[in-house]
Amino acid sequence: MADEKRTPSPIDRVWNFFTSVKLAIFTLIVLASTSILGTIIEQNQPPAKYHQIYEDWAFALMDRLNLFDMYHSMWFLFILVLFTVNLSCCTIDRFPKMLKVVRNPRTKLDGNLEKTLSLSDRWKRKGPLSGWAGKYAEALSASFAKPTVTEDGGEVHLYAETGVASRFGVYVTHLSIIIIFIGAIIGNVFGFKGYVNIPEGESVTQVPVRGGVRMQDLGFTLRCNSFRLETYPGGQPKSYMSDLSVIDGGRETLRKTIVVNDPLQYKGIWFYQSSYGQAGGATAQVAVTRKDGTPLATLALSVNEPVPVEGYGIVRGVNYEQNFQGNGPALQVTVEKPGKPAASFWLFQGRPDLDRRRNDSVVFSFSGLSSKMFTGLQVAKDPGVNVVWLGCALMVIGLVMAFFLSHQRVWVRLSPGADGRVEVVLAGSASRNRLAFEKRFEKLQTGVKAVGQ
Repeated sequence: MADEKRTPSPIDRVWNFFTSVKLAIFTLIVLASTSILGTIIEQNQPPAKYHQIYEDWAFALMDRLNLFDMYHSMWFLFILVLFTVNLSCCTIDRFPKMLKVVRNPRTKLDGNLEKTLSLSDRWKRKGPLSGWAGKYAEALSASFAKPTVTEDGGEVHLYAETGVASRFGVYVTHLSIIIIFIGAIIGNVFGFKGYVNIPEGESVTQVPVRGGVRMQDLGFTLRCNSFRLETYPGGQPKSYMSDLSVIDGGRETLRKTIVVNDPLQYKGIWFYQSSYGQAGGATAQVAVTRKDGTPLATLALSVNEPVPVEGYGIVRGVNYEQNFQGNGPALQVTVEKPGKPAASFWLFQGRPDLDRRRNDSVVFSFSGLSSKMFTGLQVAKDPGVNVVWLGCALMVIGLVMAFFLSHQRVWVRLSPGADGRVEVVLAGSASRNRLAFEKRFEKLQTGVKAVGQ
C-alpha cells in the first residue's frame, strides 16, 4: 500500500504562505495601487484644504482610512513589512538550491546532457587519448577558461565555465529590494516631513507635520537671521536665500545661508529652501531731521499706526501711491501736535528735500516701503535614507550581474573509438545572450579543432 501524502505541519503552512509567488504578486499590486492613490490624493495638507475639495462624508471616510497621510499609516507599513518578509523568505527558500547547482556543476558530458545542448560538434583524432586531453585542456585555458578534468570509464571530460556570478544576480537584486524596503520602513516609523514659515529675526523649535495635525520637536532652535530676494529687471524672482542659525544648548552651533537645492543639515534633519512671502504689511521708512540737518529719528510707519516723535507729536502713515500725480512713489502722513489740529501732507520718495517748504520745526523724508519677509522651509528627517541608497547601489550591481553577465559553459568529451581513434565531442551553453555566445562558440570551435593539425 502506498504511503499516504504527509499533511503539512502548521509551520510548513506558514512557511509556504510567506514563500508564495501569489503573495508577492498580490502585495506588489497593492503597493502599486496605493502609490497611484497617494499620487492622486495630495498628502499631508491642512484639513481645511481637504474640506474645500471633498464633501464631509468623503472627508470623514478618507480620514478614517488615513488616505491623507497613507505613507505613515499602519496599513501601508503592514504591506511594506509583508512584502519584505515575503521576498526574504522566497530568497532564503531558493538560494540554497542555486548555490548547490553552482558548487556542484555537471562536469561530465553524458548522452542525456548532450541532447539538451544545441551547440555541439564532434570529430576524431589519431593518437593517445591522454595526449589529446592535455592539448585540449591547454586550448580551453587559453581561449575560454581553465577546465576541470574528470576521468570516468575510460573517457576524459573537460569542463570550463565563466560568468558564474550572473547566477546570483537575481538574489543580489532581491537583497537590494529588501534593503530598500527596510530603509523605507525605518523612514516611515522614525522620520517625518513638514513645512514651516519663519519670519526674519524669529525662531522655531517645532515643525508642523502631517498637514499640521501634529507638532514635531526639533530638539534645538532654528532662527532666520535674514531673507534676501533678488529679482530680474521685470520683477520676476531671480534667486532667494535665507540666513539660518542653529541654536543648540544656548549657543549658535551652525550658521548657513541656504538657497534652493543647497539645504542646511543638522542632526539628521534637512532644511530646504522652498518658498517665501511677506510677513505682515509693509512699513514706510521715514527719516526725521531738524531744520539744520541734525537727525532726530527714523520711523517705520504701518498703516494708521501712531508713532510718537519725542518733543514733536504723533505721526501716522495713512496712504501710499505708487505714482502720485506723475511724481513717483509718495506717502501721505498725518501729524498730530499737542493743542493743534491734525495736518496731512504728502512726502515724495524722489524729492526728499521738498518737505522743507512747510517751514515746520522738523523735516520728513520718505525713503520707500520695506516689508518683513518670511522664509518657507521644507523640513525632513529620514533616518532610512542611507539604507535606501545602499539598496539602490546593490540593485545596480545585481541588475548588471543578472542582465549583462552570462553563465557560459563548455564541455569536451574524449572517448576511445572502435577504430582506434579518439572521438571528441565539443558542446556549450549560455544562460543568456545566446546569440553572442554562438559567435564565441564558433571561434572556440575553430580554435579547438585546429589543435594538433
